[in-house]
Amino acid sequence: MTDRAPLAVRRFTLVAIVLPIIVTALAVAIQVILLPRVPDPMAIHWGSGGGPNGSGPAWLMIVVTLVVGVGAPLLIALSAHAGLRRGDRGATYRLLGAVALATSVLMGVLGAWTFAAQAGLASWQDAPSVVIPLVVAFAVAVVAGALGWFVQPDEPYCPTLLAAGAPIELDGDERAVWLQRVQLARGAAIALVAAFVLLVVVTLVSVFADAPAGSVVVLIVVTIVCAAAVVSTLAFHVRVDAAGLTVNSIVGLPRVHVPLRDIASVEAVDVNPMGEFGGWGMRWAPGGGFGVVLRSGPGIRVHRTNGKVVTVTVEDAATGAALLGALAARAKA
Repeated sequence: MTDRAPLAVRRFTLVAIVLPIIVTALAVAIQVILLPRVPDPMAIHWGSGGGPNGSGPAWLMIVVTLVVGVGAPLLIALSAHAGLRRGDRGATYRLLGAVALATSVLMGVLGAWTFAAQAGLASWQDAPSVVIPLVVAFAVAVVAGALGWFVQPDEPYCPTLLAAGAPIELDGDERAVWLQRVQLARGAAIALVAAFVLLVVVTLVSVFADAPAGSVVVLIVVTIVCAAAVVSTLAFHVRVDAAGLTVNSIVGLPRVHVPLRDIASVEAVDVNPMGEFGGWGMRWAPGGGFGVVLRSGPGIRVHRTNGKVVTVTVEDAATGAALLGALAARAKA
């Protein structure tokens, strides 16, 4: 007899996979029924004033509704489902489930409304403003997301403390340094680089397709900023010494530093990026503080005297935490 999946897994599956499929199926069914009555081409793009300014084949809107309404939630679910089944918990998983449902509802309502509003029209240029459908779709999506959040059980993430390293005793003037290097997990690095390559392709297509100058400038600026972000967050150097904890990007910036005098306590923990921080990289999470989280596994967690928390994932975290604790204790003696 197969064991039943935990409640958190079942509810997440319902919210992030089952309900989005049902919502999208209903929206697509409405579109297919109305397909013979809408103009072809039909309005598929609206300007800032709400009026239609672009057209396309009617079947394209059905494909977009299907791809976004089901594809986006499935991508979200795939990123989180394995962790939930492994036993990970936390508000991030509830949020991902809620976002998946809200996305499908937003696309479903908007896609079905677009078809219904154009049924019986002679030309796509006669399509009404999209402002009201957007407002209504967004409002319904927010309500759906809130329901998706509350349907899932509130199971907070419980960090796992690692076995403490051997106590380190330091003489009054003894110097000690601990160094490590941590780099982004391979899967996350591949996804990050792939997203950046896609952005570069979009930018180049816009440049050579004679897109509006303003759009091209924005895309180029965004591409440059993203390139800097990718390079600066792929790997970090971690150092524990008489100055405290220092975490530097391999390019020098960004830099995180916690002086010894600001340290209240130090511990080695098992870090779950998705459960605690909602992903990888330089992250901030309510209740979890700030983190340089490049992979799952061991990490050093510093509780500062002002109540803030800093976490960095790194190998041999127990040794680093033990030395940092010893240095902080000596500095306060």
